[in-house]
Amino acid sequence: MELFELTKAMFGDTNNYSEATKGDKKKNFFMVNRRMAIQYPIQAQALNGLRIDPVAAIDIWHGFLSKQYKKTPFWMYTKGIKKVKEEKEKKINIPSAEIILYAKEHRYDLKMVKDALNMFPKEMAKEIKDFIKQTQ
Repeated sequence: MELFELTKAMFGDTNNYSEATKGDKKKNFFMVNRRMAIQYPIQAQALNGLRIDPVAAIDIWHGFLSKQYKKTPFWMYTKGIKKVKEEKEKKINIPSAEIILYAKEHRYDLKMVKDALNMFPKEMAKEIKDFIKQTQ
C-alpha cells in the first residue's frame, strides 16, 4: 500500500486500513508523520522519537483522526514548489526574456530585479513594460 492509499484508508475506509500491513505502515511512517505535522505539529513531534514504534504511531494517528474526519482533509495536500512558481509567474505576466533584457540594459543583477518584482510587483511590472516599449 502506497502513501496516498494509506492516508485515504486512514481517514475514510476503515476496512481498507485493516488490510495495511506492518511493512506498509513502517515504510510510510515518515511521510505520514510529516503530513500530520502540518496541522498537528506538537503531536507529530511527540511521535517522532527514535524509540517510537512506527506501526503503533500510524495506528495512533488513525485512531485520533478517523473520529474527526470522514475523508482526507484539505490540509494534507500542499502546493509544490513548481505550482507556487507557476502562480507567481501568472501574477507577474512578464516574460523572463524581458526581465533578463531589462537587467542587462540597466546593469542590474538578475536576482535583484526578481526580488524587486516580488516586493513591488505593480511598480516593477510597469517599469519593465515601459522599458520594453522604449526599446521597440
